[in-house]
Amino acid sequence: MQRFSLVLVVFLSSVFGVTACENDVNSAANHIPLKTDDAGPIAGACDPAYAAGGCDCLKVGDTFRFNTLQLTNVDGDPDFAVIPVLNSLWQMDIDNYELNFVVKITALTQDDVEVEVTNGARVGDTKKPCLLKQTAAKIHFPRNGCCLDLSDVGSMNVYAGSQEHPKNCGYLQNVTPKIGADHAIPIRGVVLKATVKTDCSAIDNGVVVEGSFSAAALDHLCTCQTTPGQSSDVCITPQPSPADASKLPVGDCSLCGEKWQSLGGLLTAFAGESGLKYGCKSDTGGKSVCMGATFTAVKIDQTVWTPTDCSPTN
Repeated sequence: MQRFSLVLVVFLSSVFGVTACENDVNSAANHIPLKTDDAGPIAGACDPAYAAGGCDCLKVGDTFRFNTLQLTNVDGDPDFAVIPVLNSLWQMDIDNYELNFVVKITALTQDDVEVEVTNGARVGDTKKPCLLKQTAAKIHFPRNGCCLDLSDVGSMNVYAGSQEHPKNCGYLQNVTPKIGADHAIPIRGVVLKATVKTDCSAIDNGVVVEGSFSAAALDHLCTCQTTPGQSSDVCITPQPSPADASKLPVGDCSLCGEKWQSLGGLLTAFAGESGLKYGCKSDTGGKSVCMGATFTAVKIDQTVWTPTDCSPTN
């Protein structure tokens, strides 16, 4: 159980599933019917406290860091066996700055909000992660006061650990076609929604309404086996990326190190006899595992810490 827990400790890193603002999601073209589809559209109109006219304190440059992330389903199944363990591990990684989602407002009007979501790498025990530019992704929301309604479809790249010792290993930038950022789990088809507290101090009621990670990514990712609360410093530094990672055998972790195991293999094993449903499709039409989760984020006091990019020389 601990072995697989790590597996997902970072893997669904940006996916959420209950609600903040009302709007139906037409996902018929994106995934096959699943167990939870019978529940109907995601409910929960914006509370009057979040209605138009609120959150005038928001401004471009405001930056938030996830302080919770809770998986709600895998392929539509809220009872997927690893969810409770995974959520506990995620929280430990967030608290220990092993897992860092940094959300920065990059454009803002009364009707729209654009944010950039970037993963940060842990820097020692400083609690001041540096930002990995290769993981950055822009996401656009319609805005109604403090309510960020259903976003445009976007993507995220989930990284955990330090630069030298990532918790996931995979050479995705040199796979053909390119899947995502090296050593990060690519989450695609992401649709988010959330609310901002009226004093602009936090993002709450965060939801990834839709999101998935592809079988192709699972085939090319490995995960380092740590125990709960253990830092990625125990993970061996991966070898340099091969010129053509597409030639690596499926599930091959030889360039990562002895403590690494195939992420796809572990997830498949945990799915049991029924196997993974692969209820979603990737951006290239391939099969993908659907997921959902909830999240919250707290505004960063930039007089204490202003997030900066990781040095390209490290």
